[in-house]
Amino acid sequence: MPGPRPASPTRREGHGPGDPLVRLPAELGERYTVVAELPVQGAESDLLLVRDDDGAEFVAKIFRRGYRADREVWAKLPALQAPNVLRILETGHAGGRDYEITAYAPDGNLRALMDEGPLSAAAVGDVAAQLADGLRALHRAGIVHRDLKPENVLVLEREPLRLAIADFGLSRVLDQSVVFASSSRTLAYAAPESLSGQVSPARDWWSLGMIVRELATGRAPFEGLSETVVVDHLATRPVGADDVRDPRLRLLCQGLLTRDPRRRWTGEQVGQWLDGGSPQVAEESVEAGDGLAFQGRRYSDRRELARALVGSWEHAAQYFFGRGEAGEAWRSLREWLARVTGDGRAELVDGYLTTALPPDVKLLHLVLWLDPSLPPHFLGRRTGSGDLPGLAALADDRRHPDHRTACLIGRALWRHRLLHVLAGFEGGEDLARVDDQWRAHVAAWDDLARWLREQGATPPGLARRLPGAEAEEPPVVLLTLLALAARPAETHRLIAEGAARARASVSEPVPWLIWMADGAGDDPLRLLAVARAAPEAVAETESRARERHAAAQREEALRARWSDLERRRLAGRGAAMAKAAALTVPLLPFWLAGSWVVGSLFGGGDGDGTSSVGLHSSSPSGISFGVLAVISVLAWAVHCGTEVLVARTQGADYLRQGPWAMVSGILGAGGRGLSQASQTMSGAARRGGRRGCRTGCVIALLVATVPAVLLLLVIGALTSIASMLWILVMVAVPAAHVVAAGVRLHHWRLARKNGGAL
Repeated sequence: MPGPRPASPTRREGHGPGDPLVRLPAELGERYTVVAELPVQGAESDLLLVRDDDGAEFVAKIFRRGYRADREVWAKLPALQAPNVLRILETGHAGGRDYEITAYAPDGNLRALMDEGPLSAAAVGDVAAQLADGLRALHRAGIVHRDLKPENVLVLEREPLRLAIADFGLSRVLDQSVVFASSSRTLAYAAPESLSGQVSPARDWWSLGMIVRELATGRAPFEGLSETVVVDHLATRPVGADDVRDPRLRLLCQGLLTRDPRRRWTGEQVGQWLDGGSPQVAEESVEAGDGLAFQGRRYSDRRELARALVGSWEHAAQYFFGRGEAGEAWRSLREWLARVTGDGRAELVDGYLTTALPPDVKLLHLVLWLDPSLPPHFLGRRTGSGDLPGLAALADDRRHPDHRTACLIGRALWRHRLLHVLAGFEGGEDLARVDDQWRAHVAAWDDLARWLREQGATPPGLARRLPGAEAEEPPVVLLTLLALAARPAETHRLIAEGAARARASVSEPVPWLIWMADGAGDDPLRLLAVARAAPEAVAETESRARERHAAAQREEALRARWSDLERRRLAGRGAAMAKAAALTVPLLPFWLAGSWVVGSLFGGGDGDGTSSVGLHSSSPSGISFGVLAVISVLAWAVHCGTEVLVARTQGADYLRQGPWAMVSGILGAGGRGLSQASQTMSGAARRGGRRGCRTGCVIALLVATVPAVLLLLVIGALTSIASMLWILVMVAVPAAHVVAAGVRLHHWRLARKNGGAL
C-alpha cells in the first residue's frame, strides 16, 4: 500500500519497579519483558509489547480490573483456523486480571493504513472481502465480535495486503440468535440496535458497513458530532451512502447499513456481492408525523434538520433543489417552511430559494436560516477561516478524493461571494473581512501576472504558468490567495518556503527567473509568481541540457571521424610522396631538351660561324648548353621539391581531385619558396576571403618574377633574345608552380578547418 509505514512504539528496555509502564503480573513477568506500551482506545485493557527470553516479540493485552473476558470465547478462538482472525496464543488470569498473548503486527492496524491516504475502490473491496471472511468464521463458531472498528483490524502484511480481526475483549458467544447485554463499544461503528443492548451477528455486519463507508469516502463516521447527536442519529435516522462514489461499494454500504437488523445483509448477501451479484437492499421506512421527510425521518426541529442537511449535503441539495420548483421535495420543503415560525422566512424563500442560484448555494442559505449557531459549512465541509487554507492543497492534488470538492468550494465562494453568507454562522464573523482581502489579492495578482507576461525578458511559455486567478483550472492560485487572506502570516511563510524550494530546483542560472526572484523581495504575490514560474525555468534548463548533450554527441562523432581521417591521411604520406616524385620525373627531360635546342640554335659558335653545343662553348651572343642544363636541373628540383612537400603535408589527401592545379602563370619568375607563398596566401585569405586570396597570388607572383626580369634585362644585354626568353620560362614556371602549390595548401587547410570533405 502507498505511504510510509506507521511509526513503531517507543521502546523502553529494562522495565523496573519505578518504571511508569503498566506492570505485567508476576506470573507473566517471569517469562516476558516489557518493551513498550502500545496505544489503545477504550478503558477495558492495556496493551504492552513484550519480549520473551528468545527475543520474540508479542502483544500482551492486560484487562483492567472489573473487566472479564468471555471464557467461552477464549475456548473457541484457539480452535479457529481462519486466516483473517488473529490467533490468540495464550489466555489466562494473573494478578487479579485477565490477559491475552497474541503475535505482534509491526505494520499497525487498519486505522494507521487509512490515515496514510485514500484507498482505491479495488483495495476497499479487498478489505471488505477479508473482513467478511473473518466475520463468517467467527459467526460460524457462534462468536459476535461487538467491537469491530479499524483499530481492531491488524495489518499482517502490506504487499499483498493481509488483514486479521483482533481484540475479542467484548466478544460474546451466542446461545440464541439475539440476546441482550450491556453496550460497551465504540459508538461511531455501533449498529442502531446496540443502543438497546441487542447482541447478534447483524451488529458486526453493520460495523463492516461503517468501515467500508469510511474507506470509500475518506471521512470518519459522525466526524465532528457530539455523542448525544450520534446517539440521536442512530436511534432515529439511517446512515446514508449517497456520498460513496463507486456504485458497487455504494450498494454494499446500503445493504450493510440497513437499520432493521432482520433485513440487513449478512455473510450470504456479502458473498453474492463479492461474486459480482447485486442482492436486493431493503427500503428504509419513513417515520410518520408532521415534520419534513428527509432520509427516512421526519424533522420538526430546525436545528436537527440543519445538521442532517449538513451531514448529507450533496444529496440534500439535489433532493430539494435539483429539479427546481417542479420537484415534489421542494414543494414539501416549502410547505414545511410555511408552518415554521421565524423571522426572515419570506426573504429566504423569495430572495434565495426561488431564484436561479445553484442548489448548493440555496442549501447554504437554508441551513443558515435553520441554525446559525452551526459552524460555517459548505458542500458538507467546514469552511471557517482556519479551514480555508487547506483548500489550496486539495485543489493542487488531483489524486485526493476531496480534490473535486475543494475546487467546487473555491469557485462557489468566489462567484457567489459566499464568505459573506458564511459569516452569519457562529464562529464565522471574520469571513467577510477575508472575502474583501481575498478579492484585493486577486486583483493585485491579475495585474502582476499580466505585467510579468508582457515583459520581453520572460519566455512565451510563462503565460500558462501565470494565469489570471479566475481563469485557472483547477483554481490553485485562487485558493492560495484565499489562504493568504485567511491566514496571512502562515501562508506568507509557506509561499516564501515554496519559492525558495522552487528556485533551488533550477539547476543552472536562468536570467529571467533570477530577475523575478531578485525583484520579489518579501512580497507574497511576487514570491508566489516565482514559485509558479520555476517549472518553466526547469523546463528551459532541461532543454538546454538536452541541446548540450546532443551537441556533445555530435562533436564526439566529428572528433572520431576526424581522428579516423587523420589516421588514414598520415598513413598515406609515403605513397603520396612517391606519387609526387613520379609525377615530376617527366619534367627533367623536358627542361633538358628545351635547353639543348636553345643552346644548339642560339648558343655560342666557333670562328667560322658554326654552332657548338659543347659544355664549354660560348659566344658573345648566346649561353652555352652547360649553363642551360644546370638551370634546367634546378627548375626540375623546384618542381619536385614543391610537390613532395605538398604530398608530405596532405598525405592520403594528395591529388584526391586529380593532377596538379594548372599553373597560374608563367610570367614573372622567382619567389621566396613554398613557405613564404603559403603565408602570403593565408594572410590574403584572412584579409579578404577569395578576393584577398587572388590579390595575394598576384603579389606573390610579382615578388617572384620582378627579380628574374631584372636579371634577364642584364643577361639580355649580353646574350641573344631566345636564350633570355628560355631562361625566363625556366624561372617563371617553377615560381608559378610554387605559388600554385601554396594556394592549393591554403584551400586544403580551409577545407579541413571548416569540416568539409577532405
